[in-house]
Amino acid sequence: MSASRPAPRAAALTLPSDIVPAKVRPRVTCLDGVRGAAACAVVAFHFFYAFTPGPFADKARTGFTIFDTPLAVLWNGHFAVSIFFVLSGFVLAASAPKSAHEAPLMISLRYLRLGVPALVSSILAWAWLNGFPDAAREAQAISTSTWFRWTYQPPIPPLSQAIWEGGVGVFLNGTTGFNNPLWTMRAELLGSVLIYGSYGVLKGDLRRWAMVVGIVGFAATGLFYLAAFCGGALVFEFRGHLRDRPRAGLLIGFAGLVIGATYPYHASGPGLLDAIQSRLGGEGWRQAGAVLALVSVLTTPVLRRFFDSAPLQRLGALSFPIYLVHVPLIVAPAAWFFVAFAPLGAAGVGGLFVLVCLATLALASVFLVTVERPLLAGLKAVRARARTAAPRAAP
Repeated sequence: MSASRPAPRAAALTLPSDIVPAKVRPRVTCLDGVRGAAACAVVAFHFFYAFTPGPFADKARTGFTIFDTPLAVLWNGHFAVSIFFVLSGFVLAASAPKSAHEAPLMISLRYLRLGVPALVSSILAWAWLNGFPDAAREAQAISTSTWFRWTYQPPIPPLSQAIWEGGVGVFLNGTTGFNNPLWTMRAELLGSVLIYGSYGVLKGDLRRWAMVVGIVGFAATGLFYLAAFCGGALVFEFRGHLRDRPRAGLLIGFAGLVIGATYPYHASGPGLLDAIQSRLGGEGWRQAGAVLALVSVLTTPVLRRFFDSAPLQRLGALSFPIYLVHVPLIVAPAAWFFVAFAPLGAAGVGGLFVLVCLATLALASVFLVTVERPLLAGLKAVRARARTAAPRAAP
């Protein structure tokens, strides 16, 4: 990405540490910070949907509330997941195979990169659910949150099922009752096949046109998550045309938050405002907003510096572990606490949220050291060995 004036870190294209392309590219480290912030929004969404479900469960919201403002980005899990998909499209395009011959190996390694952590998190969730088998059901009885329906209730299925669902089943079915955020693993794998497969076959400008066709085609068929992958890849393709535009970049980002981060489900009414509000944050809009948010960060120096800050970089490094471990904490020990000390007032729920956040960070840090980093090191070694062996295999 070129810039109108020097910016030592911001002007460099940064790839997250889980993907190292054949030809090393500089990193856009600010995108790691964006991912970390999105992971925190998912934690907030799941926690408050579990224990204070009213605003989240209302499918016919009226009037104008904070949920109808860009501030909803702080807890809008729907938008955060769209951010994940757009960022994945960008990063996958940056690490795309040079030929169709390389694509199968890269897709296989991508499955392992997703599947091994998902498997470990599923086993962890099984252990938490068996340690607090009635917590989710009892918490649901108090909070009346329908979100708990995505979690297994007693009798908890055996460990063998947790292993199957975490490592294989969730990629086939896109759902699991052990750790419900794993539904995105199927989307991530399909998006990886889409980007790596098409980039392995297509070259040059054909890639750009393919991504444009993908955005239109997938959106028309309701596969908005795949359109998000194409949107992220398209931004990567045009990265060389992006320049620092501080004011325009902020306006683009604000527009993205308005159309995408506004919480969905506002009721449609006879007035123009209600008609507009009923569409904001819905499918299609949130993915488009996520693409605009990515463009905004890449073209706005102040945003790049913010997401490059040390705290957000640390959250970026922990983002995948945070995403994988937070729900088991919510549906098991946090749910038990919620029931044991019911009724909790606003201060009590707030305190419990802080505890969940701290526990999530602690568990995610352990996950990073024991699972994430060893896996990435192993995948990197396999890639290096494959590249070394490739010339020898050629006739």
